[in-house]
Amino acid sequence: MLILITLLAVSAIRLANTNLLVVGNEQFQKEAEDAANYHLDVALNSNEFTARNVSRDVQLPAFDGAAVTPETSYRVTVPPPTCKRYRYIKQGELIAKRTVIIDGEEKEEQYVPPDNVACFGGKPTDILIIDPTTNISGNSLCATSLWEMTANVDLPGTGAKAQVIQGVEMRIDYAEAKDACE
Repeated sequence: MLILITLLAVSAIRLANTNLLVVGNEQFQKEAEDAANYHLDVALNSNEFTARNVSRDVQLPAFDGAAVTPETSYRVTVPPPTCKRYRYIKQGELIAKRTVIIDGEEKEEQYVPPDNVACFGGKPTDILIIDPTTNISGNSLCATSLWEMTANVDLPGTGAKAQVIQGVEMRIDYAEAKDACE
């Protein structure tokens, strides 16, 4: 009976240790994903986000302002994003419609919202009115591009690693997209 009780106690201790390891790994995975997402957001919201000039291959704490201790000092690397594909944005995709009152009559007119004017070669503060009889099907000066961002996280001294990959679609100048994506 004593041997049976001893075997049960040893099994319970081993099971508790295994559960503790699983919980610790899950905690690291969650913290590592949070740290990776945080640093991806920092890189994405940087004024320097392009295909060539964002490299955060440095030792970083999990979060801005976090105390750096051996338990929380993750190594986060965010290599430059990779452009996966791009395409011209057609001028017709950038046109909006609005109703205006001219001589007491409601009329619909096409215009280019200020955010889209640069794609037509104008200044962002301009508003271009488009003649509805004009066929606008040509390419604009803008492109929509798909970028892949990656953040790699590891906890030095433990060998624990995590990776987060995120896709980002953004509108950029066509020439910049052509250079970055080819």
